[in-house]
Amino acid sequence: MVLIAVIVLFLVIFQNYAFSEEGYLGYEGGISSYKESDPKKTKIDYYEYTFVTGQPILLSGTLDAKIKTAANSETISYSYDLKDSSGKITIKRTVSLKGSLTKLPNGSITKEYTLSSYKETLTVNGSVYNLQNYSFSKATAVDTNPAVNFYQGEWNLVKTYDGGLKITIEGENYGYDGYWGSGEFQKVKQTIETPSWFGVINQNIALVQKTLLEFKKNDTPSSITGTYVLKSKVEGNLDITYDMPLFTKNGEVLTKRNKGKIQKNIEKSPIIKMAVIPSLPKVKGYEYEEAINTCFAFNGFDSKDDFVPTEYITRAQFAKLLLDTLNIYNKYYNTRTTQKKSIYKDVPLNHKYYGYIYAATKAGLMRGKSLDYFKPEDYITRSEAAVIIAKALGFDKKVTSPITQTDYLDDNSIPTWAKDAVQILKDTKIMVGSEENMFMPNQKLTKGTAANIVFNLINYLRNNLPHQYLNMSIFHE
Repeated sequence: MVLIAVIVLFLVIFQNYAFSEEGYLGYEGGISSYKESDPKKTKIDYYEYTFVTGQPILLSGTLDAKIKTAANSETISYSYDLKDSSGKITIKRTVSLKGSLTKLPNGSITKEYTLSSYKETLTVNGSVYNLQNYSFSKATAVDTNPAVNFYQGEWNLVKTYDGGLKITIEGENYGYDGYWGSGEFQKVKQTIETPSWFGVINQNIALVQKTLLEFKKNDTPSSITGTYVLKSKVEGNLDITYDMPLFTKNGEVLTKRNKGKIQKNIEKSPIIKMAVIPSLPKVKGYEYEEAINTCFAFNGFDSKDDFVPTEYITRAQFAKLLLDTLNIYNKYYNTRTTQKKSIYKDVPLNHKYYGYIYAATKAGLMRGKSLDYFKPEDYITRSEAAVIIAKALGFDKKVTSPITQTDYLDDNSIPTWAKDAVQILKDTKIMVGSEENMFMPNQKLTKGTAANIVFNLINYLRNNLPHQYLNMSIFHE
C-alpha cells in the first residue's frame, strides 16, 4: 500500500510539472530565475545592470512574469521592481505584450509580438526620469518536436525619457523547452544616448533549468528498494562588456573611454521530486542496470516480474518506452478526446499498446510497416530505433544535405534512410556502435540495450544540452 501511494503521488506531481518556456528572461538585458512549478507563484528573482550614470550598477529585485498561451495568441505581462544596494537608483516598470501565433503546415510555429502598454519610472539619486516614447517589436520561430521544442527570435526596443535619455536594445535569443530541462541564450546590444555622451553595452545571457537525477538506496524494512530523487536546478550566466565615457570631477566628458567586463552568475535551490524503483533481481549486476532502473522508475516498461533484459523489444514496447520516459504520451493521446477508431488493422482498440502506437504515429515518431499494418510484435532494429530517436529531438531536420556515408566500418549495410540519424546520434553519443566501430544496423534491440539508448537520450537532454547553452554565454561572439 505504501509503495502504491508513493507511485501515485509521483505521477500526479510529474504530470502537472512543466518546465518554463520562452519569456522568463524578459527582453531588457537582465537575468532571472525560472518560474516555480506552482502556477500561482509568478514572482521570480531578477537582476539587471543599468548604465544610466555612465557606470555599471547592479539592480536586483523581482520580476512578476505572467504568460498565457491560447490556440492562436499569447499575452505576456511583466512587472519589474528593482533597486541598487543603496536604494538610490530604482526602476518601476510594467510591460504588456501581445503575440499572434501562426502554425505552419510543417508543424512549426511563428510568433509576432506587439506592445500593448509600457510604463517605466527611473529614479537616479533623486532625479526622476519618466518614459516619454517607446517602441517594441519581436518575432520568434518555434520548431516543435516530441522530446523538445527549439525556438529562435529577435527583438528591438527603443525607450526615450525626458531629459534627452534614450536607450535602444537589440536582441536575439535561442532556446529549448522540454520535460527534462529548458534553456535560453540571449545576445543583447544596448545603446545609451544622452545630449552629452553615449555608451554601448554587449550582453551574453544564458539560463538553464537542469534535472539532476540521484539514486537513494532504501535499506530499511520496506517494499521500496530505492528511489530516484529529481532536483530541478537553475544555473545562469550574465556576461557583459561595456564601452562607456569617463568624466571629470565636474561631470565633463573625457575623450578617453571606460571599457570593462562584468560577470554575474545565479543558482537556484532545487525543487525535489521522487520516483520509485521496483525490485529487479534479474537486472542486478547487468551492464545496463542503471538505465533499466531509470526506465522502470518512469514507467517505460511493464511488469517487473517477467522482465528479462536480454529479450528483444517489440515495436509496440519501444513506443511505450520512449513516450513514457519523455513524458509525452498524454500530449499525443487522450482517452477522453481521442477518436476511438483503430488506425491500423493489426492494432485493435483493445490492444495493450493501442494508445502508445496511436501517440507514436500522431507524433510522427513511428509509422506502420505498410499503410494498414503497424506490425506491433515485430522486433525493432538498431536502424529503426536511431531514426525514431532523431525524430524525437528534431535532429532529422538539422541535416541540410543527406549524409551519404557514416563513420562506421559497416556503413555499406546501413540503410540510406537511416544514415543521417545514425551519424547524428553517434556525434551526440546518444547511440553508438561497438568498440570495433560497427553499427550493426539490422541487429534487433534487446530491452536492456533499448533502455540504455533512452537513458543516453535523457542524459543528453538534462546534461549535454544545458551545458552547451551555458557555454554560449562565455564563448559566443
